[in-house]
Amino acid sequence: MYIDVHHHFNAPGGRSGRPDWSPRSTVAAMDAAGVCAAIGWPGPVVAADAASSRTRARFLNEFGAGIVQDHPTRFGLFASLPPLTDVEGALHEIAYAFDQLQADGIGLLTHYGDTWLGDPSFVPVFEELNRRAAVVFVHPTASGGTCACGTLGYQTADVSQAWLEYPFNTARTILNLMVAGTLRRFPDIRFIFCHGGGAFTALLSRITGFKGWFEMGQERLDALFPRGVEAEFERLHFECAQAYAPQNMALLRSLVPTSQILFGTDFDRFSLQHSVEQFEQLDLSEDVRSAIAYGNARRLFSRLPG
Repeated sequence: MYIDVHHHFNAPGGRSGRPDWSPRSTVAAMDAAGVCAAIGWPGPVVAADAASSRTRARFLNEFGAGIVQDHPTRFGLFASLPPLTDVEGALHEIAYAFDQLQADGIGLLTHYGDTWLGDPSFVPVFEELNRRAAVVFVHPTASGGTCACGTLGYQTADVSQAWLEYPFNTARTILNLMVAGTLRRFPDIRFIFCHGGGAFTALLSRITGFKGWFEMGQERLDALFPRGVEAEFERLHFECAQAYAPQNMALLRSLVPTSQILFGTDFDRFSLQHSVEQFEQLDLSEDVRSAIAYGNARRLFSRLPG
């Protein structure tokens, strides 16, 4: 039995997914793979201006809420927000998503243009999310700003932004949230980062090793990370779509408690069975396996079965 916390709802007019996607076919695929429930995200808000972004966010969330209403024991909802650069619009949609739609959490992007999640202008949004002790799912993107994949020489017709930009932009936003103090200031937000933490998981030891770098040293490192890099990292949650290789899971499990690791599939960009098969091949004790497969998600989303 699995609860999938990285699951895409393919709303009309949204990003590419399988052309035959539907809630009905998704439930059938979940049944076949042993996935009892999934927290769906309708995707990023892409629109020409602030007013259109607010309209699009409302459409996406009502679309997702309709799926949850039709299948209340099978789906939950990570609500989409207008770009956080529209702080007022984001706050209005947070209130609507939680108070009217009973969303299970909020879905954010790693960055909006050149602005990363730790930016001071986003503080009012995180204040409200912290007040609500919200679950916040952070999905990588490569659109906009200096991190646009099209500006990088490795991109080809076959090699897209998902290959390297997604895991590195997850790493960038985690580091930005740490250095900005956002994680320390808002401890009641339950963050979930995609793909086993992206590149940050492998780079954490590099950052802690800067205590030996003459340009940094322990004192300056402590000023940047008063609680320690490891301590801030281990309180985050990580879903593991595309991170089920034994070496990846061993590294993540060495850095965070089992309670912080969640099952995800990145459906329907990947099949549900793809993640299930990879996860089932891992050498895990039964208690660790059940915690990651559904127990930890059940704790975050208590209304779902598990």
